[in-house]
Amino acid sequence: MANFATLAAIFAALLVMSHAASAYRTMITTVEIDEDNEGHGSRSCHEQVQTESLEQCEELFLDIGRGSGRPIGSERERLMESQHFRPCCQQLRQVEQQCRCRGIRQIVNEEQSEFRREGLHRVVRSARDLPSACGLSSPHHCQIKAIWF
Repeated sequence: MANFATLAAIFAALLVMSHAASAYRTMITTVEIDEDNEGHGSRSCHEQVQTESLEQCEELFLDIGRGSGRPIGSERERLMESQHFRPCCQQLRQVEQQCRCRGIRQIVNEEQSEFRREGLHRVVRSARDLPSACGLSSPHHCQIKAIWF
């Protein structure tokens, strides 16, 4: 009987500790980048994304992530109403089509710490749809795998 009481006390202590530990969760969000199928153009995608400036796209995602612009409406409407949308599309057109998504993913990955969870959700959804919104035929959408903790 003493063993049962000791075991019950240990179990209760573990339960309390696990409950207390769950109260102090840290949210970590990462964006996974898959670069296996890119970089077969005249220059490597890494070189191209570094040399072809995509600062307007970076500003566009910062606007979306911080919730700037229209408070209502679809993600696509918010994306297209930003002052940085058209310049971003022009910059994307300067990047070889097989490297566009890598550039978009790189921006999202670099800027993800700037946003709270919902802002990052908006950015990832907008980033996936950016080529289509810009009227680019290839790629039409970018695969961006967001991992939410």
